[in-house]
Amino acid sequence: MAKNTFSRMSKLLTKCRISFAARSRLTKCYVWSIFLYACETWTLNASLERNIEALEMWLYRGMARISWKEKKKNKEVLEEIGLKHAELLKSIKTRQLEYYGHTRRHQSLQKSIMEGKINGKRQRGRKRKSWLGNIEETTTRRINEYCEVALNLWQETEQR
Repeated sequence: MAKNTFSRMSKLLTKCRISFAARSRLTKCYVWSIFLYACETWTLNASLERNIEALEMWLYRGMARISWKEKKKNKEVLEEIGLKHAELLKSIKTRQLEYYGHTRRHQSLQKSIMEGKINGKRQRGRKRKSWLGNIEETTTRRINEYCEVALNLWQETEQR
């Protein structure tokens, strides 16, 4: 849907008369908002992360009018645009952390589902990547430690 939106708005988003900063803001407003809908609940695995990065680079190449036939590497494209690194995946992980902190601070059904355990045997094979596993990877902390940090932050804000 995000690619579709970019394609429909391509005349505006690829126009050279408009500054790249303005085109970037428009893309974040119209395209990223569609793409990031409910991204807080996604379980990120390696292939999904590659797809997200590919979409972001496709958008940047389209805005900068860089053809794939030019065979420019992603780093070169980002340097030409004036960015140090891709932003989309970072914003997804930030939103997931904010959502986790939100559910952790409030007594709700979501919190009990997130913390709950399922009885019984699990299926054969490799354990599937979980949403909480993504949070642990992003924060480089164990979930229990992060829970304490989230609760402490919430208590500090309530005291103010």
